[in-house]
Amino acid sequence: MSGTIQGLTFYFLDGKQVVRAAGGGFNGEAIKTKASMVRVRENGSEFKRCMHDVAFFKEMLQPYLLFLKDGKLHQRLVRLFAQVKALDPFSARGQRNFALGLTTDEGRGLLQGFVLTQGATFENTLRHSFSFDFAIGLHVPNCLGASLFVDTPATHFELVLRFVMLDTSAQFSYFESEKIMLNGHFTGDVTLNVPTLPEGHSCVVVAIGRFFQEVNGSLYPMANGVMEVVGCGLL
Repeated sequence: MSGTIQGLTFYFLDGKQVVRAAGGGFNGEAIKTKASMVRVRENGSEFKRCMHDVAFFKEMLQPYLLFLKDGKLHQRLVRLFAQVKALDPFSARGQRNFALGLTTDEGRGLLQGFVLTQGATFENTLRHSFSFDFAIGLHVPNCLGASLFVDTPATHFELVLRFVMLDTSAQFSYFESEKIMLNGHFTGDVTLNVPTLPEGHSCVVVAIGRFFQEVNGSLYPMANGVMEVVGCGLL
C-alpha cells in the first residue's frame, strides 16, 4: 500500500514496502529515540500489528480470495482494521490491537456489511433478501434460482459461510458451513446452519457466493461472485 496513515508515510522503493515519518526531516535513529517522536513509534507499532492481523485474516478466507480478487482489498482492510484497533478499550496507546477492538459493539459494527469483493453486495447478487443470526444461520426465504443468473452465462451458484474466529491474544482460526449449489431450476428456502463454534472468541461470518458454468457435464468456476461480512459476534 502507499499513502499516509497516522503520521507514517508508506511507499514502495525498489519493489519493497518502505515506511517513514510523514513530512520527512527525521532519520531512523531519531524515530527510535527522540521523545518528540513517541507518537510515531506508537503508531508504527500498532500499524505493524494491524498488517499482521490483516494477513492472517486474508489467509482464513483462502482459497476463495484467489478466485474472487479485488486489487484494493488489502488497502481497504488495513484501513478498516486500524479503525477497529483504535477502539481497543483495554490497551495503552502503542499496544492497541484489532482483536481487543473487536470485543466492542462499535468495533464489530464496523465490520458488519463489509464487502470484500468488487461490485455488488451479497443481497444484490442474490436478488433476494436474506437474514443471518448465530442461532439459525443464513436464511434466504422463497429463493428463485433463475433470478441468480440474469445477465450471466453462469449455470450454478455456490453458497458457503466461513466463520473466522479470533481470540483476545490475536490467534486466528476458522470453521466452515456446508456448501449449497443452486441452479436455475431451484425454488424454495435456503438455509446454511452454524457449526459448533468455540466460546470465548470473536467471530466474523463471511458469506461467499461463487458462480460456476456447466460445460459438457463439468462445473467450472467463474471469476465473479461475492464475499461479504454478514455477521459479527462475541461468543
